[in-house]
Amino acid sequence: MPKPGIFCLEGEWSRDLRERNSVLPLLELLERLKVADYIHRDVATSNEFWYYLKRWEQKGYASYRILYLASHGESGLLELGKDRVTMAELAEQMQGRAAGRVIYFGSCLSLAQYDEELLAFVKATGAKAVVGYSRAIPWLESASFELLLLERMLRNSRSDAFFNHLVRDHGAFAASLGLVVATKTRVFDA
Repeated sequence: MPKPGIFCLEGEWSRDLRERNSVLPLLELLERLKVADYIHRDVATSNEFWYYLKRWEQKGYASYRILYLASHGESGLLELGKDRVTMAELAEQMQGRAAGRVIYFGSCLSLAQYDEELLAFVKATGAKAVVGYSRAIPWLESASFELLLLERMLRNSRSDAFFNHLVRDHGAFAASLGLVVATKTRVFDA
């Protein structure tokens, strides 16, 4: 049986091409520890983003049950570099094709929204859960937390279970980053 997988689409973190910030080392560590397989693609434009999102939706990538969207963000949107993608656009494009999967926004502020908006997004995409942050998150702190978060999401089949375990074991950390987990029926806020 294959390891569970993470499908990561990563936007540009800086306009300066000499900058080397990336979540790729986190994914490599999780793979080396035999926690998960991963696919990682850089996406600086909405065309690249939509292309790879369609690929994730294909049957051959069903074991990649976490869609990890790593980029800058604002309330309800992702900043890829050249382009922006709103959560409304994402929900419209996905139309229930994220069933049984988790969409993780590894970005500042993307989930700083009303609970009703988050619940509607989960229902529209069909996702098991949507996970992300309601605050601006510092790079190093979020990177270290993401290792814990991704491992818990892969290990626990229930969204409320991984949220409760994270809050129990790392509550202050989760709260400082503004961790939010939305399911079809409830929004959990650290």
